[in-house]
Amino acid sequence: MKGITVKELLEDKEYGLELTVVAGLKGLSRKIYNTKIQKLGLVATGKMVYMHPHRIQILGNTEISYLLSLKEEEARKIIKELFKQEVVCFVITRNLNIPDYFIQEANARGLPLLKSKLVTSTFIERITKLLEEKLAPSTTVHGIFMDVLGVGVLIIGRPGIGKSESALELIMRGHRLIVDDVVFVKKVGAIELHGEAPEMIKNLLEIRGVGIVDIRRLFGASSICDKKKIDFVVELIDWDERHDNERLGMKEEKYRLLGIDLPLVKIPVSLGRNVSAIIELACRNFVLKQQGIDTASELEEKILKTTSAGKNK
Repeated sequence: MKGITVKELLEDKEYGLELTVVAGLKGLSRKIYNTKIQKLGLVATGKMVYMHPHRIQILGNTEISYLLSLKEEEARKIIKELFKQEVVCFVITRNLNIPDYFIQEANARGLPLLKSKLVTSTFIERITKLLEEKLAPSTTVHGIFMDVLGVGVLIIGRPGIGKSESALELIMRGHRLIVDDVVFVKKVGAIELHGEAPEMIKNLLEIRGVGIVDIRRLFGASSICDKKKIDFVVELIDWDERHDNERLGMKEEKYRLLGIDLPLVKIPVSLGRNVSAIIELACRNFVLKQQGIDTASELEEKILKTTSAGKNK
């Protein structure tokens, strides 16, 4: 199961969590698997039934003020009970002063106690984004991912069918490369997939007969893109006269990836066929469909109306 350590939270610079370690250094290798956090709330009053295990537990002004309002013996009892629960780590927000008994318990049990300068609402927003990004389900797909007219199109097909050559033509037409060969795909939320390049092959494209080329250096920064939502999939297939290839566009096929069904267009490849132009056309057609314009459905409707009118004569 994928997870991140408490130490990785401390080292993160992208989300601006502004975390420091107060106590429990021995527990920095603890792993976080849950994308959800918990603001202690009623749990800080000793009502452990409301505790959700395996989450980062956050204490803000309300929780700390409540603990400080109690007699120390009563507060210690609540803290000891808190540390018996299955907690990944505790985070105190707003740079609040932390009671000594809280720090002592954290050190004794080797459970990380962290502090952030951020107000609670801001910290929760940022930590939630980080966890959703880092812990999102992911996979890799062999293919090429392009940004064509603002559409994220994943191009797949057997080795040697012409994916890279088609991508090169699309780049020369002004479109952008995201990644060639190995597309790292991550599920974001319930219905979106995002694709990006592994660091080692970022900006690179392999062209048989030439080798590996750096697209950014050859065509400039505007020719590449770091990551993008995957909108639909194009599969390049071998031309086969015996195969009944789609001609009207009435049949809607899907490509399933990480539990999400993406629109799929199959493009037969043959000598002399301008595949890159067809991919661009498929992207333009996708944009039209997103705007509610479906040419194939409109044609079908006209045919049905004409047929119906002919029968009524």
